[in-house]
Amino acid sequence: MSEGDENLVVLEFYESGIKAEIVKGFLEENGIFVQMRDSTVPYGGSAYFGQESPKELLVLKEDLQKAQELLKEIEKRGNN
Repeated sequence: MSEGDENLVVLEFYESGIKAEIVKGFLEENGIFVQMRDSTVPYGGSAYFGQESPKELLVLKEDLQKAQELLKEIEKRGNN
C-alpha cells in the first residue's frame, strides 16, 4: 500500500524507536496503515542516534480517530 504524504498525519512522537515499532505493530494488527519516520524534533534522525532515534508514527487522515482510540486502549492496559 502506497499513500501520498498529503494523506498522512502525525499520530504520535516517540523518543524510542523500539517503542514506536511496538505501537506500529499493534496498530497494523488492528487494520491501521502506519508509516514510521525519523523525527527531526527535537534532536535529529537515526544518523546520530541509530535505532534509538526519535520517531514519528503517521497514519492516514481517515484512520486518525480510530488510531487515537487504539492508543488510549494501550495506555489503559499499561496502567492496569
